[in-house]
Amino acid sequence: MSQPNQEQPWMPGPDDMPWTTYLINPHGDRHLGFNEDEGRYYRLWQHKAPEPLHTGDAIFLRPSDIDQIVKYAMIWVRNHPDNPRGYKLIDEMAAGAKGLVMHFAQAARHPTQG
Repeated sequence: MSQPNQEQPWMPGPDDMPWTTYLINPHGDRHLGFNEDEGRYYRLWQHKAPEPLHTGDAIFLRPSDIDQIVKYAMIWVRNHPDNPRGYKLIDEMAAGAKGLVMHFAQAARHPTQG
């Protein structure tokens, strides 16, 4: 039985993916889409509209895909040099990467007892 806040596994179909760039999790949860028009990541849900995410939240949602998240963002910034969203996207990406590194550094200093 799943916990109330736990996402049920599902795989997005063509109607669930309004953009061209996606990070689909093989476990069936925590799917991301990247809106190239806006330069913004979105969390994909099975039964509700895509949710816009701060890039740092996208990194925390999918830490194993940080390389792809950074690459998509940097390509977007390079292709939209005059768009003010680029500065925000870079700041969000840096904050997310720092937060993730700090989280794991703290966890390494204080491992949980099991």
